[in-house]
Amino acid sequence: MDLFVINRYRDVEENAAVDIAEQEAKHLEKLKKKIAERKSAYASKRTSDVITLKPQKEEVLQKDDTEDNKEAPKIDEEPKTDKITDTIQKPDKKRAKPSQEFKVLGVNDFEKKAKVSRVLPFWLSHPFNISTSLKSSSCKVEDQDWLHITLKSTLQSEGVTTLFPVQEKVVPFILDQHKLTYPFWPHDICVSAPTGSGKTLSFVLPIVQILMTEIGCHIRALVVLPVQELAAQVAKVFKKYCLKTKLKVALLGGSTPLQQEQQTLVRYTESSGWVSEADIVVCTAGRLVEHLQNTEGFSLKYLKFLVIDEADRIMDHIQNDWLYHVDKHIKLENELMTGRHSNLTWSSLIEQKPPPHKLLFSATLSQDPEKLEQWGLFQPKLFSAAKSNSYEDEDQIRLYATPEELTEQYVTCDAEHKPLILYHFLADQKWDKVLCFTNAAEAAHRLSVLLNTWSNGAFKVAELSSALDKSTRESVLKKFTQSEINVLIGTDALARGIDITDCNYVISYDPPRNIKTYIHRVGRTGRAGRSGHAVTILLQNQVTQFKEIIQGGGKAEIPQIEIEADILDRLTSSYQHAMSETKRQIHAEIDSKVKKSLEIKRRLKSKPQKRKPNMS
Repeated sequence: MDLFVINRYRDVEENAAVDIAEQEAKHLEKLKKKIAERKSAYASKRTSDVITLKPQKEEVLQKDDTEDNKEAPKIDEEPKTDKITDTIQKPDKKRAKPSQEFKVLGVNDFEKKAKVSRVLPFWLSHPFNISTSLKSSSCKVEDQDWLHITLKSTLQSEGVTTLFPVQEKVVPFILDQHKLTYPFWPHDICVSAPTGSGKTLSFVLPIVQILMTEIGCHIRALVVLPVQELAAQVAKVFKKYCLKTKLKVALLGGSTPLQQEQQTLVRYTESSGWVSEADIVVCTAGRLVEHLQNTEGFSLKYLKFLVIDEADRIMDHIQNDWLYHVDKHIKLENELMTGRHSNLTWSSLIEQKPPPHKLLFSATLSQDPEKLEQWGLFQPKLFSAAKSNSYEDEDQIRLYATPEELTEQYVTCDAEHKPLILYHFLADQKWDKVLCFTNAAEAAHRLSVLLNTWSNGAFKVAELSSALDKSTRESVLKKFTQSEINVLIGTDALARGIDITDCNYVISYDPPRNIKTYIHRVGRTGRAGRSGHAVTILLQNQVTQFKEIIQGGGKAEIPQIEIEADILDRLTSSYQHAMSETKRQIHAEIDSKVKKSLEIKRRLKSKPQKRKPNMS
C-alpha cells in the first residue's frame, strides 16, 4: 500500500459516493475473512482441548453454537451487510480461539507435568565402580608389579599388606596415564569414595612414584585442602612415603609465619637465581594465594599434578578465587584456557605446554556438571563407590556410599529424654571412643559439662569445636587417640576429613542438616576396614525429614532402635541432680566472663590518654 495517494478533485457529493462504496467493499472483505476464521476455529475445536468455563455460561454458549452452526452453511452465499454484521459481532465477543483466551481463575488444573530426565555427560553416567567392602580386598602389595619396590617396602614398614579397592583402581590408572607418549595428555580424574577408604594413598603413591625418578627440584605437585588440620595430615603422609627418596615436601597451612614458610619454599643463589626447595607442596587455598602474591621466586611453571582433596567443600567455598590465580600463574595460554585454536600440526602440539594433571577426591563429590565445569577438567574419568552397576536411572547416579563395615541406626524420643538416651549408651552399654555431634558449639559445651558432672568420673568427656584454638584441639585429639578421653563432643567442623584412629561409635545428638553432613559424620568410624557403629537421635517430628535426607542420597532405609521406658526412668533422678549442677556451672562461667570483660573495660578507661602536642 502506497504511503501517499494523489486523488483528483471532485465535487463533494461525488467524493462521498465513492468513499461509501469503497468502505462497503472493504467491510465485506473483512467479514468474509472473519467468517473463514470462525469456520476454521470450529473445525479445530473438535480435536483440541477446550478451556472449562463457568456452569452459568454453558447454556449461553450452547445456544450460540446452535445458532452459529445454522448460519455456517451460508458462508459461500453473498449475504446482506446488515445481517452479517449482526451475526458476526456476537460470537466475536463471546468466543475466540482457545489459545487466545485468558486463563479462568479458580479452576484447578490436575494434569501432571511430564518428568524431565536430566542428561549427564558420558563420563558422569558411566563411572568406574569401586567396591565398598574393604575387608574383601585381595590386592596384595607384594604382587603388584606396577608399584615401585621402594614404595612396597615403605608400605610394609607401615603395616600395609593389602591395598583397598579405591587404591587398586586409581593408582594403576594414574600411572598408566603418565606412560602416554607426548603430546597426549592424561585424563583428569574424579574420585567419589567413602571416608576412610584410602583416598589419600590413592594420590600419594602415584605422585611419589612418578616424581621420584625425575631429575631437578621444582614444584611439580600441588595438593590443596580446605583447612589446616587436613593439610597437616596429608603433608605427614607425603613425608612418610618420601623418606627413602630425594623428594622434599613443604606445608603451607598458616600455622607458621609466612616468612618461615617462604624459607621452606625457595632460596636465592647467585648462579641460578631463585631455586625451589620443595617438590611437593601441601597447602590450604587461602595460604596458596598469599604465597602466589607475596613470595618472590615461587613458581608453578613445572607443575605436573594438581590435587584437590575434599573437592566439594573447596568447590562451595572458593577462597580468594585461588583457582584463577593458579591458572594465571601457570600461564596456560593454550586452547583450553584462551579458546584460541592453532593449526593441527606436530609443531603446534609440541609447543603447547600440557596443563597439570587434575585429581579431585571427596566422599561427597558433587556430580553437578555446572559445578564441575569450573575446574576445567580435561576428558575426565569418574571413579565412584556406587552400589549399582546400572546408571540408566538418574537416581543411581546420586548414590553416597558408606563402608559395608559400618552399622547405621536411629532412635526416636522426646526432647527431654535425649540426654538420658545418650547417657544410656555411654554408661549402661559401656560405649568407648565415641564421637558425638551437635549443630552448635554452645550446645556441645553444655552437653560436655552435663556429661562430666553426671558421670562423676566414670568416663571422661571433652569438647572439640571451632571455638578452641589450634593447639588445644590438637591436645584433645591426642588424648582421645590415647584413650585418655572416652567421649569427644563437637560440631560438624570435626566431621570433615580429620582422621581419628580407632573411633568405635558416632552419635548424632542433633540430626544432620543434609546428606553430605550425615556422610561425613558417620565416616569418622568404620574406617580402613574396621567395624563401626553410627546412631542418630531424633525427635518424633524429625523422623520424616531424616528419612527424606537418607533416601535423597540413594541410601537404603536405616533400622530403628527401641529403648524401653524403664531404662530411662531409672536415670531420671540422677539426671535432674546433674542438670541442676550443670546450670550452676554455666551461670558461674557466664558471670566470670562478664567480670573479665568489665575488668578489661575498666583498665582501658583508667589508662591515661596521651595528649596531643601543642603545635602553637
